Amino acid sequence: MIRDSIVGADLRFCPSLESVILQNKFHVYKFRIKAMPYLAILLFLFLTIGCNSINKINEPNVLYKSITLSPQSYIYEKPMARTQRIETLKEGESIEILQDPKNRWLKVRVPSGKIGWMESRDILRREYLEEWNQLKTRIGNRQPQMKGDTLDDVYLRLRPGRDTVKVYKLFGTKILEIFDVAHTERPGAKPNVVETVKSNKTVKATGTKTSTKKKSDPNSERKFDTWYLVRTPEGTAGWLYAGLVDIHVPEELALLSENKMIVSWRILTTSKDLEGKDHPWYLSIEREPNSNKDFDRVRVLYWNTKKSRYDLVHRIQDISGIFPIDSIRIDQDEPGKPTF
Repeated sequence: MIRDSIVGADLRFCPSLESVILQNKFHVYKFRIKAMPYLAILLFLFLTIGCNSINKINEPNVLYKSITLSPQSYIYEKPMARTQRIETLKEGESIEILQDPKNRWLKVRVPSGKIGWMESRDILRREYLEEWNQLKTRIGNRQPQMKGDTLDDVYLRLRPGRDTVKVYKLFGTKILEIFDVAHTERPGAKPNVVETVKSNKTVKATGTKTSTKKKSDPNSERKFDTWYLVRTPEGTAGWLYAGLVDIHVPEELALLSENKMIVSWRILTTSKDLEGKDHPWYLSIEREPNSNKDFDRVRVLYWNTKKSRYDLVHRIQDISGIFPIDSIRIDQDEPGKPTF
């Protein structure tokens, strides 16, 4: 009874405990109704971030990235060839190196996400990879000196030379941009032989006529391989033997090569014939076969409208030219009159 009177008095003379409690419950209840979706989202984000953090803690660090070199690279469950193979990679596939114990085995992660072990001989070594990336930086945004097609499956090399490291294989015919040229002495060339006569040997003349042999230039016996620094349409760079590349040369210019190799060319301007057809003026960059020069002759050929043929207008020969070649148009007001 006393409690009922107190409660009744509270209800009559002041905000009742029930109403306060109800109001508090109402506000709390209302608050909870509005807050529950946000609390669920926050809880979901918290769990997601927590799981990601745990995964990152458990995820192994990547030491460096590389590519496979072998036509078939096997990924093993353990660093032993007798264990189970978990995947087989083709040549040129990207992989992540997770552990490098400095022996024949590397712990790797393949593009599918699987982690296993592979032999170190099947991937490009780390120092080679850094040098290979420098080739891409070396090319940068430069304009190519020429373009050409591969004739078959070819290997890109880290440096010019037949005994250098192969870094990538190109399959089939590809259009390549060529940026630099290098020359290496061909292995197996005849050694320079110098004939000498001993001082204690007497030589007598047997006739009135004496024959003298012309001294041969030792350098004339040397042969050289030419190499191109190329870039594929996919952006892969490397050195390629020039004999495996067919340089793009206009047919009308190739017929005027005069037994020289056209290694580069530019269109300087154009002129029209009597029928209104355009004919380019060519800057032809040429060299002798088996030479160790980038180029040794430069010619400018123009279209002779009176004779309907190409004629020589300018020539520089017997030079030791070095790539790159830059051509700049400076006769903007008179496009039919190029300036050299």
